[in-house]
Amino acid sequence: MSHFIKHERCPKCSAMGQDRSGNNLAVYSDSHKHCFACGYYVRGDIVEKYKQSLIKKEENVYSFFNPSRMFNSKGLVYLKKYGLTDDEIYSNYFWDEKGYLVFNGGAYQNARNFTGLGVKYISRGLIRGNEKIFLHNAQNQCIVVAEDAISAIKISRTCNSVPIHNSIIPLELILRLSRQFKTLFIWLDRDKAKDSFKEAKKAEIYFDKVNIIWSEKDPKEYSDIEIKNYLEKD
Repeated sequence: MSHFIKHERCPKCSAMGQDRSGNNLAVYSDSHKHCFACGYYVRGDIVEKYKQSLIKKEENVYSFFNPSRMFNSKGLVYLKKYGLTDDEIYSNYFWDEKGYLVFNGGAYQNARNFTGLGVKYISRGLIRGNEKIFLHNAQNQCIVVAEDAISAIKISRTCNSVPIHNSIIPLELILRLSRQFKTLFIWLDRDKAKDSFKEAKKAEIYFDKVNIIWSEKDPKEYSDIEIKNYLEKD
């Protein structure tokens, strides 16, 4: 699970006489770095990162599911279908030995069942109060609420985002987000779009602005450019 650690000076910006404050470059826990000003990027070690994520099993990170040493092709095909990168996959997902594709939220895991038996989705741990915020830019005052992790990950390439693994935004999350962000976007999956009105009404007194995004498809089915267009349109 990759998370923001600190800011540091961007070498590319510095070479052009910029970034005098020395904080353009964001450094993440998996060792990758990204400059939001010029786009400079340093790729983390994906293989080593996945190995370390497995080691963390001893630290009770995987207390709900048992990670396999191999990432099953079913899980990879499913995630790649939506355009997730290797970095995004191995930072956020693992394959469970019993046939589940598991999103690791830290204090909780949300799994998609690929066994063909039983319910489609299984959650373990405490989601509420621990929803994972994907930061695109820590200084950006906007955040997008999405239903699922894949949508949130793709949206986070353009804007800060958070998955709720549901269509209802808990009041605790609304309060938590309002302390950090001024504008809230609600972008639910197509089949739950009508719920957006009720959730927006609930959140509007806590934010300067609340926008609802309507789309023909779920957020995860759009390209980066299409996602950016939807956000800019609203």
